[in-house]
Amino acid sequence: MVGTGGLYAPTIRHHNGITYIICTNVIHGPSNVLGDERNEQFIIHTTDICSGSWSDPIVFGFPGIDPSLLFDDDRVYVQLCKTGPEFHIYNGEIDITTGGMIVEPTLIWKGCKKGYTEGPHIYKKDGWYYLLCAEGGTFRYHMLSMARSRNIWGPYESYDMNPLYTASGTTQYVQNTGHGDLFQDQNKQWWVVMLGIRIKEGRSILGRETFLTAVNWPCDEWPMIESITSDGDLGTNFKECQDSLAVTPWVHLRDAKLDRYHIHDKCITLQADPVEFTSPDESITFVGQRQRRLEGTATVTLYRPRHSTSVRAGMALYKDEHRFLTIGYDFHSQHVIFNGLNQAKSFLQKETQRVEFHDFISFKISYTEASLQFFFRVDEADWHDLATVDTAIMTDYDFTGPVIGIFAIGDDVTVEFGDFQIDAV
Repeated sequence: MVGTGGLYAPTIRHHNGITYIICTNVIHGPSNVLGDERNEQFIIHTTDICSGSWSDPIVFGFPGIDPSLLFDDDRVYVQLCKTGPEFHIYNGEIDITTGGMIVEPTLIWKGCKKGYTEGPHIYKKDGWYYLLCAEGGTFRYHMLSMARSRNIWGPYESYDMNPLYTASGTTQYVQNTGHGDLFQDQNKQWWVVMLGIRIKEGRSILGRETFLTAVNWPCDEWPMIESITSDGDLGTNFKECQDSLAVTPWVHLRDAKLDRYHIHDKCITLQADPVEFTSPDESITFVGQRQRRLEGTATVTLYRPRHSTSVRAGMALYKDEHRFLTIGYDFHSQHVIFNGLNQAKSFLQKETQRVEFHDFISFKISYTEASLQFFFRVDEADWHDLATVDTAIMTDYDFTGPVIGIFAIGDDVTVEFGDFQIDAV
């Protein structure tokens, strides 16, 4: 859990032509020890979500996580989870323009199961304030529960049939379901988005994903959520911007030095930096995209740099500084090197092969739900299988899935890559 800092549980709300995101930033201290962190709540907004232009963060203080907003006439309420040692739900009134608290958050619900009650959202419907929460912890016993009140401040009565939804105790393919948010489409049909994992033989290689299912919510009644189903092949048809490494779908680690990254057509250049993947706070020269298929391949071509005395470059499957798999070329030793690390499972694997090449070398990661294979080839030669890893090694109580990308570690050398692809079938 020490590696899971950063942004927690953003809530998106739209009101009077403005889109708001309210979120928690979990900031770890220099010790990198559980408990040495602080939580910072903030709000950003925009009038055009496609513009890429957002306000500066409006920071407000509250020692908790998972903030949400409810716009109710001319008032704005914020719901939060106050953590440790108990997880309880608080509600306050906020000035949305300044972040100042008009009414300080007060306790409104302890949950029905009284265990890890978090992820609150309030919806006003049919004269009721419905409070939706996650309970049971983030993993095996995750669930959605609900309470309601005629008054925003409570008291809240729990739904007699709680949990509202859970996969716990079932054999469903999609497990660990919970932490959801309800919404209506343009036809007034209710839906819920919630977190869950696709798990097969103990492996959930993509970590937590977002699932969508329909909801039947009769007037003055409690909502009924349809079962989540998935056959494992959801497909991907993404058309995000590929001509800038500073926007979706590209992912960097921490506060990236963006002047070290350049893209033109299908060519990406990285300026190497000595920071290693094991660093808990610095930003390695690495850029990638999230793995979104259960089965597929990722490939890239690495060209010989003009100055290659001390640089390592290649491809990585990254989860955090404790868990990653890399395949790359060391220009100093003239070896292709595979490195695998999962400190939580005492896993360490290294494979090397001496290789000389003149123009370029290509790398490939092939993945299924069961295995990961790491290949290389020199120029136009055949692919060589350097390492195979069981995906169980990289499966754990994950908040998110892996990022697959390219890296350059070493002296201040410019390294060029071409034809990076991910999730190819």
